[in-house]
Amino acid sequence: MSRPVYILAVGARTPVGLVAESSAAAVRAGVSRIRAHSFFVDGAGEPLRCAFDGILEAEVVGRQRLAVLAHAAVGEAVAKGIAAGVMGAGSFPLFLALPEPRPGHTSSDAAWLAQTMARGQTSPPLRVELTGTGHAGAFLALEAAVRSIQDGRVEVAVAGGVDGYLEADTLDALEADRRLTREGVRGGFTPGEAAGAVVLASDAALQRAAAAPLAQVAGVATRIEQRSASDDAGLLGEALTEAVDAVCADLAGALVDAVYCDINGERWRAEEWGFASLRLGRLFRDASRYVSASGEWGDVGAATGALGCVLAVEAMRRGYARGPRALLWGASWSGLRGALLLTPAR
Repeated sequence: MSRPVYILAVGARTPVGLVAESSAAAVRAGVSRIRAHSFFVDGAGEPLRCAFDGILEAEVVGRQRLAVLAHAAVGEAVAKGIAAGVMGAGSFPLFLALPEPRPGHTSSDAAWLAQTMARGQTSPPLRVELTGTGHAGAFLALEAAVRSIQDGRVEVAVAGGVDGYLEADTLDALEADRRLTREGVRGGFTPGEAAGAVVLASDAALQRAAAAPLAQVAGVATRIEQRSASDDAGLLGEALTEAVDAVCADLAGALVDAVYCDINGERWRAEEWGFASLRLGRLFRDASRYVSASGEWGDVGAATGALGCVLAVEAMRRGYARGPRALLWGASWSGLRGALLLTPAR
C-alpha cells in the first residue's frame, strides 16, 4: 500500500459482548451465547437455536433490530476516536455493509437503515455510504475507507457492517433452503446477529493528535467469484485466492500468523478456504488454524470483516496474538470475496 492507513479504534455489539473488548474476551474464552429462542422455531417445530443480543428485547425484529446494533457499534468506535483526539469538528464518512437482499431485508430496508444511521446521535455527524452486502461486505467498506484516505479525500473514515437473521420471512426462506443448522440438515449455519465498526486514520491525523493506533492495514482487496455453489464443479476458491494473494503481495517472505474468517458450517466455505490455502500455502504459518467465532456469536454475515478486525487488534493489543500478521477473509453468498491483512502499527 502507498500511504499508510491505521486502525485507531474499534466498536462491537455482539451476542457475547456489548462492546469490542468484552466481545473479543468472550470469544477468546470460548463463551457461547447460542441458545433456544423464546418464540422462533425451526423447520422441525423445535425452538430455533441461534445467538442473539443479551439485552435487546426479543420482540424487536428486522431492520429495527439491526439499527440498534449498528448504532451501538458505530457509536462506540466514534467515541473512542473522539477521545483519542482524531475525530473533532466536521463530518466523517461511514462506509457501511448490510445484509444481502433476501426475504425480510429488501432495498427499502437498506435505505431506511442508511437514513437512520445518518440521523443518528453521533457527534461529529457521519455521512453514510452503503458499500457492500453479505459476509464480504465489510471488506468492501474497509477497502472504500482505505482508498478514501490514501487518495487524500479524507484523513479519518469509519467502516463497519451489521447483520442479523431474526426476522420471520428471513428465517422461513433459510429454512426452505435447508440452510439453518438443525437435526437432519447437513451444512447449515447457526444464525447470529452483530455489528462491528472500525475507525481508520492517516499517519498525519494520528501524528497531529499524538494518538496511538491499534494496527496498520497492510492490504485490503475484494474480488467477485464467477462460480456458484450449484455449479457442477462447485466453488474452487479462485476469487478468494486472488483476494488473499493481493493483500499478501508485500510480505517479502514473512508468514501470516493468524487467520480470522467466516467458516460457519456451510460446506462450501470450508472447501473454498481449502482450495485457497492449498494454492497459497507458502504464505501461512498454519492455514488450518483459523479463528471463526460462529460457535460463540453465530453467523454474523455483513459484520464479519469489522468483527474480524476487533478480534485481531484485541489479540495484538493484549499480547495473545499468534504473531504480528493477521489475515481476515469473508465470502458473500452473492459472490463477493474480501480479504484484509493487518500488521502492528509502526
